Amino acid sequence: FPKSSTIHHYYLTMSGYRTLHRIPPTAPPSPSDASVASDATSPPTPTWRVKFSPCRHHDHSNNSSRSPPVLRLLAAGGTNLIRAYSLRDTTEKDLHSDDVLDASAMTASLDEYLVPRRHRGERGGDEDDDVPSAFQRRPLELGYASLDVARNHVGEDASSGSEIVAASQLGGRVAVWFRLDPALAEKGFVAEGDVDVRADVDAGETPSKPRFVRPRAEFRVPNATGTTLAIRPPRLGNYYSNAETDVLLALGCADGSVALCKTGILAARPGRPSGGAAGVVGDTSSASSTQRRQSLQIMSGSTPGDIVASIGEGHACVMSLDFHPTLPNTFAVGRKDGTVDIYSSSHGDDDRLAFRRVHHLVPSHHPIRALTYSRPDGALLFAGDDDGKVFSFDVSIASAAFAASSSSSAGASDASAPPPSPPWASIAAPVKLVACALTAHRGWVMHMAPFPDGRRLATCGSDGAVKVWDCGKGLGSGVPVHSFEIVHD
Repeated sequence: FPKSSTIHHYYLTMSGYRTLHRIPPTAPPSPSDASVASDATSPPTPTWRVKFSPCRHHDHSNNSSRSPPVLRLLAAGGTNLIRAYSLRDTTEKDLHSDDVLDASAMTASLDEYLVPRRHRGERGGDEDDDVPSAFQRRPLELGYASLDVARNHVGEDASSGSEIVAASQLGGRVAVWFRLDPALAEKGFVAEGDVDVRADVDAGETPSKPRFVRPRAEFRVPNATGTTLAIRPPRLGNYYSNAETDVLLALGCADGSVALCKTGILAARPGRPSGGAAGVVGDTSSASSTQRRQSLQIMSGSTPGDIVASIGEGHACVMSLDFHPTLPNTFAVGRKDGTVDIYSSSHGDDDRLAFRRVHHLVPSHHPIRALTYSRPDGALLFAGDDDGKVFSFDVSIASAAFAASSSSSAGASDASAPPPSPPWASIAAPVKLVACALTAHRGWVMHMAPFPDGRRLATCGSDGAVKVWDCGKGLGSGVPVHSFEIVHD
């Protein structure tokens, strides 16, 4: 949404799309510092990125012991903060079901502000300053240009896991926030360094205003543009090196490289207990009632921002980036010169990641600003350029070859050891261009999001249009399933 500060939320019905809720810009509380301008007195700012959280979230504003699940939406824009909203259905309908939601029964509330720390050396900079100073306007400040959310959990339970939010500003400054799994919080656990905020809720008190949440880690990555960021999927953690303990973050750099760096947050691993000195947040199966009120370790002890690997240096600037949802340590990069590179890695003898480029695609001569794998299996790779085109590549052969190699070695390997890395031969399997929408948008393709069922793809462009495509014949015909314009303020 390049020109508007309003968030539009749409939901699919049998007859098409309709507006489910419209979230206008929210004015934050006016800080006590007179030199800090609030949103109420400043012009609206653009919303650069919006993301739904993959983690479960419950409404604790009521007094019931089992509150209904709600949708959690994160929005990053031209201010020095991220807004976290909760979308609720007042009829207590399951928002994650396939039932059609009633727009008149939907409510949206602002629950949290994810704000950065203030650093000494900045105007009024002191980490002990009041939190609303995050609303301070600075010259040429564009807020958080990139945002990603991940679920820190390994296992079959699709709803378990703590939330990790990462965002970056221009110049490579990165902030990482952590939110404990509500199932663990209900059992009395708290993350290390946190206070137990459930006391007021249990006493029947309803929070009257959004709370401010500071990041767990902040760091700067040299040469990073700050416009491209992705969290390496923690759910594939059983394929990582035994020496790795951190949730890793990938950032695009101006020299064409992708910097893979540590966040300082402990990644979930299978077979480890939850709680105690070696606890891994996200595994609720081993959380017993005898461990109530216990602080869980979430920090790995490593230095946030340490670069683990630098991949692809010397090529055109990175414009977009996405990790494969099922192939471990495999990601695609869209570049300024219109090329798309696919990288993968294996662990060497020294247990370190060794990346190499396995595919070099040249679909366009315009910057590839939007890039994503299909969900849930990553069988297709979509790319959108600045000429309004959307491309679809078939990468299913690589996924099928890796799945076959993993299943054949499942019974032979030691259960305590990580499964083998994806073979180079399977990752380097042929990639074919299967479809192209030549006039998908009248301008840049800004962003795209795949549907969880793998059947459709949503795109938005600088022309102000949002379009939904059928992943089969839709792109080839150039006719979207649904198309609608966003009315900017």
